[in-house]
Amino acid sequence: MAVNWTNVTSFQGMLQGANTNTNGLFWTMLLFGLWLVVLLLTSVFGFETALLVSAFFAIILGSFFVYAELMAWTWLLTFVAIMLFAMLYIAWIAKKK
Repeated sequence: MAVNWTNVTSFQGMLQGANTNTNGLFWTMLLFGLWLVVLLLTSVFGFETALLVSAFFAIILGSFFVYAELMAWTWLLTFVAIMLFAMLYIAWIAKKK
């Protein structure tokens, strides 16, 4: 899984190297990183809101990655599960109060 750095002479070369050598993990980790950033940025509005917003963001962006065949669709299910967990958690807290 090593990248031949002599072929990486531009940004396009870097993306081609990431696509051919990592089997989509580059884009998956990029999506997880962006999800984490959005989660941290929206955490000022509350934990539940941050989970919903960041999962929605990741589902939309991940859908584009899946459509462009940069990422496997099974990784997208992770964010769907996070969103469902957040919805169930919110419903449980509301019922508890």
